[in-house]
Amino acid sequence: MSPVRTQLRAVGDARAARRPRRSVAPFDWDDLAQFKAEGRFLHGYPADERTFYAPRDDVHGLLIGLLSSAQHSIVVNMFGYNDEELNEIIEDKLKDEHIYVQMSLDRRQASGVHEREILRGWNNEAFGNSIAIGTSSVRNAISHLKIVIVDGIYTVRGSTNWSLSGEQQQDNELTLSRNAVIAAEARGILDLNHDFMLKQMVGTKLDVKKLLAPKSAGRLHG
Repeated sequence: MSPVRTQLRAVGDARAARRPRRSVAPFDWDDLAQFKAEGRFLHGYPADERTFYAPRDDVHGLLIGLLSSAQHSIVVNMFGYNDEELNEIIEDKLKDEHIYVQMSLDRRQASGVHEREILRGWNNEAFGNSIAIGTSSVRNAISHLKIVIVDGIYTVRGSTNWSLSGEQQQDNELTLSRNAVIAAEARGILDLNHDFMLKQMVGTKLDVKKLLAPKSAGRLHG
């Protein structure tokens, strides 16, 4: 196991010992009405889409169930990120060598005191850990997306930041789809943002010279 993953495991275990985690029911698309205040969806909903509203619905519980269900990948582009319970799940997935985790966070939001405390356990300035902090890839503005893609199928979009205030107090909307085409389109946008943020980090914080392949003593032929 790599030093980064070893550090993540130690930090995650320490946090888990401090606070008991909420029990998570298996994620089941046909049982998502449990997270609605009314306990059901209106008739006529699209078969591959479900919408939730904070603080009316249990948006926090929905996100816990969805992230916990990830088996292959989690790709996130998030503006506000300070939900410790969701972060613990991300840390668990990051420690799993069989699950790819890609995080893109807004630079200004990630500089907050609470946010810095959460990010410290990630060793987020290490090269190649698929965690990037920066700005929008188009005009260097804030990265205001609140999107997560799980296993290349489930896509969460809307106005909900990953914070307890965003999930349980403010008026916010969250739409979950299980359409692979929507996931693929969103993934292209998130990958562009992530690539741009990584380049920002390399240009401002990271010393990549030690990571470059050594120069050959002689000229290569082939």
